[in-house]
Amino acid sequence: MVMTMKGLVPAPKGRVRHQVGHKYLEALQSKANRGSDVSSVSSSSSVSPVPQQPGLNLLILGVCSGTAMDDIDFALCRFTQEAPEAPLHLELVQYDSVVMPSKIRTDILNMLREDAAPPSLLSQMDSEMGHTFANAIHIFAQNHGVSVDDIDMIGSGGQLVSLTGTPPKGQHRSNMCLGEGAVISAKTGVTTVSDYRTAEQAVGRQGAPLFAYLVGLLLHHPTRLQICITIGGITTACFIPPDKKGGIDSMYDWDTGPGTSMIDCALRHFGFDPASEQNSPLLMNGQICHEVVQELLEHDTYLKLRPPKTTAREIYGDAMALRIVSMCQFRGCTPADTIATITRFTSASIAQQILLFGPGRPAINNADIVIDGRGMFNPQLIGDLQGEFPGAHFGAFDKTGVPSNGKKAVGFAMQAMEALLGRALPVPTNADVRRPNTITGKLAPGLRWREVIEMSVQFGGAGRGWEGLPEVRELIVKGKGA
Repeated sequence: MVMTMKGLVPAPKGRVRHQVGHKYLEALQSKANRGSDVSSVSSSSSVSPVPQQPGLNLLILGVCSGTAMDDIDFALCRFTQEAPEAPLHLELVQYDSVVMPSKIRTDILNMLREDAAPPSLLSQMDSEMGHTFANAIHIFAQNHGVSVDDIDMIGSGGQLVSLTGTPPKGQHRSNMCLGEGAVISAKTGVTTVSDYRTAEQAVGRQGAPLFAYLVGLLLHHPTRLQICITIGGITTACFIPPDKKGGIDSMYDWDTGPGTSMIDCALRHFGFDPASEQNSPLLMNGQICHEVVQELLEHDTYLKLRPPKTTAREIYGDAMALRIVSMCQFRGCTPADTIATITRFTSASIAQQILLFGPGRPAINNADIVIDGRGMFNPQLIGDLQGEFPGAHFGAFDKTGVPSNGKKAVGFAMQAMEALLGRALPVPTNADVRRPNTITGKLAPGLRWREVIEMSVQFGGAGRGWEGLPEVRELIVKGKGA
């Protein structure tokens, strides 16, 4: 007979009891007691009671760092759902950023420029980024009075440094994303999901962009075309037709090409801090070298490729930025002229891409164009796009209830939840393969792993089998403004 101590099931010998485990053991004991009560009541009746399925209630911290590697972004999200077929509710409890340590950013940039890192260095950087993320998580939690023990899961987007979406014949799609999830889990005690792109590539997709499902759920409109342009280090465009023309079932996206990475590189080259607001005169007063812009647009191989396609720093990073700097200097451009020229190339490439591969100028001019990413704060970029599409209604992603600088972190938090549940995400119509992929990341168990996995199994009840849970069709953001 198993003896109990203070109402708890005793832990096996050799196991250390953590405070966080008491709640779980108490819940198990309470569940066992309820089961005994039910069995005693039902013994006198021939009808077995139907168990009521619990709803979903998960507190998940999304963590990511963009191509620019300037900040580590956080979004603490509470996801609730009464049943698998019900709308999913999102409460953004807190979001913030922690500055990326300059040393690790410099080390990574140097490694990428040299493009000859030995395995030992890659291994070290992967572990170092994991420790950096874990330390930043504790800083975020302390700054906002959050107990790390209360977080059910962490969804880490890591730091993407290499992405091969369309490899040469004989090679595989691959990526290198720094920030080992097992390190984050070990340093925080929280179950961590990471490495989302590898599973995407394994089923035949390119591994990016990753957030069409979130953008579609947040932006879709009954009657108006929605276009989301994310101008991060790389720029992504996502088209969501009106609901009456397919909505999220007809959405499509791709990486259009350059974003802020090359502008940042040029600013650093001329001795300026890309994060400083004092750079605005450089962006506003330079003379654009249209000859350089035209030459770049006409001879850029990536821009000629049809979607689906994805890109990263390998193409639009420091090497190309410095090449454009040389092209401008050869023509006598000042630093301000050079910054303005690279910025115009960026905006012109975005406009060119959505005109080439979108629904056409009239449709775009009558669409809602939503901007997010660091580029939304660049007045030349936004002014160029508004001038190109004067009939469109421009707005910020914040109108969805999710702030622009928290979108990616929210996305990784939601993907962590879906990985736990084994639930498929909507796939863009222009994806190489439309097969739903329910394995959206790798899980590194934390102290409350058994508790978290039990919650996921209970949600929706048993008997679902291979088909699993239905896709989320409606996402409601708590506190969203009109």
